[in-house]
Amino acid sequence: MAMQTDMAGSRRTLSLLEGSALFGGLGEPVLLELLPHFEPLTLRGGETLCRRGDVPDALYLVCTGSLGAFGPGHASDDEHLLGQIGPGQTVGELGVLTQRPRNATVRALRDCTLLRLADTARLLELMAAHPEALARALRDLLARVQWREEPQELNPPRTFALLGAHPGLDLPAVARQLEQALRGHGSVLLLDARLGRGRDPAWHDARERQHRFVVYVADGDAAWRATCMRQADQFLLLARAADQPVPWPDAMCRNGADVLHRERHLLLLGEPGAPAPRAATEWLTSFEGRLAWHHLRGAADWARVGRLLARRATGLVLSGGGARGFSHLGVVRALRELGIPIDAVGGTSIGGIVAAGVACEWDDRQLLERMRQALLTGHPLRDLTLPLIALTRGTRATRLLRASFGTRRIEDLAIPFFCTSANLTAGRVDVHTRGVLWKWLRAGAAIPGILPPLLDSGVVHVDGAVLNNLPTDVMHDRGVHDVVAVDISGEDTLPASFEDTALPTLPRLTWQWMHGRQWPSLFAILMRAATVHDNASGRLRRSLATHLLSPPHVASGMLNWKDHVRAIDVAYDYTMRHFERIGDAAARRD
Repeated sequence: MAMQTDMAGSRRTLSLLEGSALFGGLGEPVLLELLPHFEPLTLRGGETLCRRGDVPDALYLVCTGSLGAFGPGHASDDEHLLGQIGPGQTVGELGVLTQRPRNATVRALRDCTLLRLADTARLLELMAAHPEALARALRDLLARVQWREEPQELNPPRTFALLGAHPGLDLPAVARQLEQALRGHGSVLLLDARLGRGRDPAWHDARERQHRFVVYVADGDAAWRATCMRQADQFLLLARAADQPVPWPDAMCRNGADVLHRERHLLLLGEPGAPAPRAATEWLTSFEGRLAWHHLRGAADWARVGRLLARRATGLVLSGGGARGFSHLGVVRALRELGIPIDAVGGTSIGGIVAAGVACEWDDRQLLERMRQALLTGHPLRDLTLPLIALTRGTRATRLLRASFGTRRIEDLAIPFFCTSANLTAGRVDVHTRGVLWKWLRAGAAIPGILPPLLDSGVVHVDGAVLNNLPTDVMHDRGVHDVVAVDISGEDTLPASFEDTALPTLPRLTWQWMHGRQWPSLFAILMRAATVHDNASGRLRRSLATHLLSPPHVASGMLNWKDHVRAIDVAYDYTMRHFERIGDAAARRD
């Protein structure tokens, strides 16, 4: 019997090796020769396998369970979960092949079994003897480091614990809706107490191998709920938006660090229409750390949640660019007509304002009317003042934003949203995902020298475009990797047509101006100064876009609002042609 068990284990290990990118091309005879060099290793949930900066002394094959890779993101140096590593995947091969230090800290998200290969010299010999396998492994590794030196084949989450925040919730019915939302992205198994209670880890592992997603439905006693959480890559807490908020019932989930930064999601069941004001705010005050929340009012919201959980969501990122911001409206109109979902949206400066309208679910007509009132007919820059701090008082801009967005809070928006501002006090980009919407839009659009900064809790906030005009990195770090980015900043150069070192006297300056010798305007200088960016970081952010759209400019200058209707139409046509070309190319490949 023991011999049969060993043979079955060897066969499972061989199957894992054959399915991995690193070992799959070696062939069964070579893998059988390599098999004795692997050592079994067990990690309990929370234990560390290797740390960022460690010398690579081995590589690992995951047999059961789930590992997490942790490290700094694109938009922040704070450690967070970069992704999951599941059965059949390898850890550490990049360091072994390149002999460079580990570039991520890897911990067990739950109990895991692994195989450790310490004799890496033997592996390299086999690779050299089988160049086709080496070529396959190198292709896989190159794909992983396209946008960062982190393994890019990290698994999206596969197992979810569906937990109730309070009694009386119909968890089975919600689980069926979640199953339907995930089904388009792979096979789904719902595991409730009746089916899963009392099963051993091997049984759970077998079910997880058979299905792309497993939803553990915590519809039983405390022991079954604990099992659901122990098996989960992510936690989904279900609540009715109208109910009295309560802290997360499970102590281990009340702080993100306590669950090894595994993502926590709050699913708020609401009624059709706009989400209830402050409902999410009241719930979110009960939790600590990073948390995603979703307003669920119907089928469209469930479909969006399914795409977000399956890592198949599309995010829209809109840049700053002054009057060119009307181009964003043409892009949004085209995406909607093409049926491309907008599952998350964010932006900087005027891009943040348009993104907020999208997150409010305004249709194309509402979006145009609100933006026209806020940015064109409302004349937000006409309250000129003595330029001690800025050229304008900022009163009109503030009043127009408040009129457009009212008392809405970011937490109440139907579509996940962020905007950015430049924190001059700390010298960093601040990402705003909570709070009063108009306030943070005003902060993120405070062009230095033109609009006064927003002062809040001892911090000076100005236009986010000063530090990051295309925050694709923020969207990427929020788990949305399919990014449509719209860059309207252009290649403004602010040329000078003559040489001079100081302004002449006012009469002389007036005479020169009347005869065509014009200095750049103060508005133009300040606008250009606010949008000059580091080329290297700008290239990185542009490279993170799946679709990078740069609609043609219909007018010169970022303060020319006259041709806003034409700007919308040109951007719409440009976007439609972009995706038509992609569709034609895909058809030719097929």
